[in-house]
Amino acid sequence: MIPAKGGWTVFCSEPVCDVMDSMPSMEKFFVEFFCDFALKAGTAVDMGHAPPGVRAKRQDVAYSLLVESSGIFIEYVVMMEIKEFYVTRMLLRS
Repeated sequence: MIPAKGGWTVFCSEPVCDVMDSMPSMEKFFVEFFCDFALKAGTAVDMGHAPPGVRAKRQDVAYSLLVESSGIFIEYVVMMEIKEFYVTRMLLRS
């Protein structure tokens, strides 16, 4: 028997990983950003609130989020059954 998973996680698609890999000097920033995102967005979802960002019109579980302070734009999917945010796209302001 596998114990229930406690917290939320973030999983990034290959294109998102490619973006992060192209900027090795920002590795610590990306780790901290996505850990913080998983904690805060997961807490919101667990409390019955919407996760951060704008919900996609065609999908109830897809969102986009612009973090102006860091110049990051992400698109992600909420996978409630496994408590995971799947980041499908990321753009960084130069």
